[in-house]
Amino acid sequence: MGNPRSPRRPTQADVARLAEVSPSVVSAVVNGRHDGAVRASEPTVRRVWEAVRKLGYSPNLAARSLAGGRNNIVGVFTYEAVFPTDRLSFFHDSLTGIEEAAEELDCHLLLFTGSRGRGQDGGRRRAIFKDGVNTLQVTDGAVLLGQDEDREELSALVASGFPFVYIGRRELSSGEMSYVTADYAAATRGLVERCAGLGHRRLALLRSTVASEAVLERETGYFEACRGHAGVESGAVHLVEPDAVATDLLATLADQGVTCVVTDDSNHAASVRSGAIGLGLRVPEDLSVVALGDFAGSRPDDPTITSLLTPRREMGGQAVRLLADLLARPQDTAPRRAVATCGTRPGQTLKAPPAR
Repeated sequence: MGNPRSPRRPTQADVARLAEVSPSVVSAVVNGRHDGAVRASEPTVRRVWEAVRKLGYSPNLAARSLAGGRNNIVGVFTYEAVFPTDRLSFFHDSLTGIEEAAEELDCHLLLFTGSRGRGQDGGRRRAIFKDGVNTLQVTDGAVLLGQDEDREELSALVASGFPFVYIGRRELSSGEMSYVTADYAAATRGLVERCAGLGHRRLALLRSTVASEAVLERETGYFEACRGHAGVESGAVHLVEPDAVATDLLATLADQGVTCVVTDDSNHAASVRSGAIGLGLRVPEDLSVVALGDFAGSRPDDPTITSLLTPRREMGGQAVRLLADLLARPQDTAPRRAVATCGTRPGQTLKAPPAR
């Protein structure tokens, strides 16, 4: 009989001796296949699991995979440094949603933070493949996230048939992939229509120089909303750097009669508000400022900014559920897609424009 306190790792043979069954019965029970070629009664199954608990036995996941079963492990890979994370992190809520869904589905999570040297910015460049080998394949499938993705790697994953779901819409020229996204275009339309409903007729859109799918979806929603309201002037799209908005740009917009500035995130919105105050403008009495996302970069998000709220927690959970569907129905090779609904934060930076 095995000893639970022994430093030697317990084996299936130890479990079999303690449960008084054959090793093949132990293998069938721990791998969930005791109703197949090797059958075990319910009392026998209970006896095996009691022995497993007493001995602290852990199934050999590699052998289980080779035997045709699943590891019951979901990989989580990020192209950005997010482990460990905190509540100020852009990815915190996504990871919380991933963890909650994995618990619901009784799966383990395996976090990957691979790298392959340093990039031009001095930071480590993360990669899924190492020496041509997919490092995620020790899992059943993976959830991917991060804004610095390698599109060639994603194309290679699609071509290999490895099951994965990306958090955030990603379109590839070489093939379709599974992802969960947010309804950025619809949510943007709703917020801009609210601005127009308050009486704003001259708006300006400030967006990041990085044109990701999410940024372009917001831009689409912005122009659709402006076109849908007679008399609303959308103005030109102004590209701004991540950390600041030039004061001279704001002065020009004010001279042009712009009464509402729409930014792509709360970081830009905070910069617009600071710049406007520096010009002697009151926010929102003289100039309204709204954000199409609540991400504030390295700054804590400002709850006083009127903003759309990205449903990151829901997206994280939905990504795991889409992956579970991919694994449950491998014969259906169509990409899985899901769209989560954005929320809205009222904030304090939007009100009707001043009377002219």
